[in-house]
Amino acid sequence: MDIVLLAKQCNYISIMSSPSQSKILGWTFVGVAAAALSYCVYFDYERRHNPEFRKSINQKKRKAQKKAKIQAEKEKTKLFEVLKQKLNESLVASPLPTTLQEKEPYFLEQVSTGEKLGAIPGKEIDAAIYFYKGLAVYPNPTGILDIYQRTLPPQIYELVMKLTAIQPPKSVVNILGDSVGSLDAEKTVE
Repeated sequence: MDIVLLAKQCNYISIMSSPSQSKILGWTFVGVAAAALSYCVYFDYERRHNPEFRKSINQKKRKAQKKAKIQAEKEKTKLFEVLKQKLNESLVASPLPTTLQEKEPYFLEQVSTGEKLGAIPGKEIDAAIYFYKGLAVYPNPTGILDIYQRTLPPQIYELVMKLTAIQPPKSVVNILGDSVGSLDAEKTVE
């Protein structure tokens, strides 16, 4: 009996002397939190008192802003090229009608197709091209642009305006006269 009692007491002592996992995790967490807080205090002290540190932070910030600006310009140029290419392909594939009897059903078809495509995510450029083609045959372009502005989602309306800047429809050129020029001067949509 004494041996069993002694073994139980030794086991009890070893359990009491070994730290539990929750205590280890707790102290580890406290240590990591203290290290993070120390780094924050050090960083704040350096930011406030070291002019070279402030300069390096400002330089990194300016570089990041410049890089973001260059990236935005690249994306804008890429979008412009994609719009130009898709518009030209679309106009070659289905030229605009020339007679008044053909223009009305064509306009309705283009606008309804644009509305359907505008509801599908990822088809904004295609929808804008259809709306642009509707604008190109509409007799009152300022009126339809006003309607587009009120009813179209802003990103699609913006694409329609970019398409108009790339290749102004003849009806828009007639209203604005020579003040609006196409980016491709010899190309205007009839």
